Amino acid sequence: MPNLLCLDLGTSAAKAALLDLSGTVHRRAEAPYPTRHAADGTAEQDPRDWERAARAVIVELLEAAPAAKAWVDGAAPAPVPDTVPDVEVAALVLTGQMQDLVPVPRWGAASLAILYSDTRAGAEAEELRAALAADGRSWNALTGNLQDATSCAAMHLRLLRTAPEQLADLQGVVFGPAGYLVARMGLGLWCDPTTAATTGLLEARTRDWSPAVACAAGLDPALLPALTGAAGQVVGHAGAEATALLGVPDGLPVVLAPGDAGATTSGIVGLAPGDAYVYLGTSGWLASVLPGTGTSPTGAQDAGGEPDGDEPAGVSHHLALGTSSATAEPPILRISALLSAGAAADWARQAVLDGADPARADQLLEAREQERGRGPSGLLALPSIVGERFPVRDGDLRGAVLGIDAGTRSIDLYAAMLEGVAHGLAHGLEHADGTSPRPLPVTGGGAASAPWLRILADVTGRPVRTVDGTDAALLGCALVAAEALGLDHALVPLGARQEAATIESDPSAAAQHAALRPAHRALYDAAAQVQRFR
Repeated sequence: MPNLLCLDLGTSAAKAALLDLSGTVHRRAEAPYPTRHAADGTAEQDPRDWERAARAVIVELLEAAPAAKAWVDGAAPAPVPDTVPDVEVAALVLTGQMQDLVPVPRWGAASLAILYSDTRAGAEAEELRAALAADGRSWNALTGNLQDATSCAAMHLRLLRTAPEQLADLQGVVFGPAGYLVARMGLGLWCDPTTAATTGLLEARTRDWSPAVACAAGLDPALLPALTGAAGQVVGHAGAEATALLGVPDGLPVVLAPGDAGATTSGIVGLAPGDAYVYLGTSGWLASVLPGTGTSPTGAQDAGGEPDGDEPAGVSHHLALGTSSATAEPPILRISALLSAGAAADWARQAVLDGADPARADQLLEAREQERGRGPSGLLALPSIVGERFPVRDGDLRGAVLGIDAGTRSIDLYAAMLEGVAHGLAHGLEHADGTSPRPLPVTGGGAASAPWLRILADVTGRPVRTVDGTDAALLGCALVAAEALGLDHALVPLGARQEAATIESDPSAAAQHAALRPAHRALYDAAAQVQRFR
């Protein structure tokens, strides 16, 4: 059985694995790289570090089987001597962080990558917004997302003014390490639709680069990469450049997978409309795959910058997805992100449970549930302790708890905070087309709390199940690559596997929480009014 060599170049490290076509991970490797931060909002990496880390993990995996050979155009590798073990590698598959601005020199390695978290281009973002508005265009509406200093278009305009030498004699620009490695392997400039949708340069309606935004950003459209159409696309085969750079076998197909958000979604639930999952880490999000409509994503902004319609998707991220065998039309990935999920739980344990650790807090929740049963705590809480992204985007918003009386106990306040996180996520489910009673996969550190999972099931009205998302992006790479290569496989997203126990929602508790949802949404607006006087 051939293996897929999957490589995920994340924010802090390159992770790689050899997965066979049943989804078994045979080997893993990881190599870190540094980020340069500065007080002015700088967040940069050196693409040469990406190259070194990628080569290190690939060589580590393949050196365990020195005779690793490529499957070329579906044909099995040539025989090797019996004395040397043989690993059949079907393809190198790439994903990684998105929304980076990476100028690719015509010759040699790049020395600069401005990361998605770099915030120095605030003035340029406002200038771009005004320039497009002067031509009767809304940047938000054009791209289907709220745009700010982290837009690659704004980054380019700032770099053009502050360090034009970085943009001289370019082969082009790419928007993440996966696209950069493809270019360095001599396979041309490519970008997947998911990564492209994060740049501020992709038109939501056409799913193509916007000449208007590129022009306003001082970016020659001829320097933009080609867009892949499929969820995973073969962009070429490894040659001498790729072998020298990364140590991969000659002739190996190279597949560009969706950027990390798309690859992770593929690995957890797949890329069919109606699929969704929840991440409960320090922050939290609901990722929902929505059907494409041939128009801008739901929640694009009108000319005044306000969300179209009555739903809060203007504060969600809308990312294009490539076509897949499961859909006739490219779907959209909506990510509705809370700034504080696990962070809100951590704060509540310190503030109201005397610093109890998560295990002790769960014991107290279990005892409370035994006493009172499942159902709302009687309180409404906002987890927005450091501002909020969804269902409102307000950096000044702060948390709140409503409904305290003389009988309120500390464990009630803690339960209310966990409910508040669940309600925040559920506001996204209310507007996700194609939601279903299928189990909602949950990953991240918060998924270790059984009481929190029951709360999430009751608040959302959906059964939930935990999944270990450690290898989700790598599995997602394998899934889209197997389809792109036409390989027979038994790869299944983590959320569809049956080994994880499902936690059902309690119908009575779910109905009560659903009745509270409008009041919870209104609490964001009330808290914002209070914040004005702080």
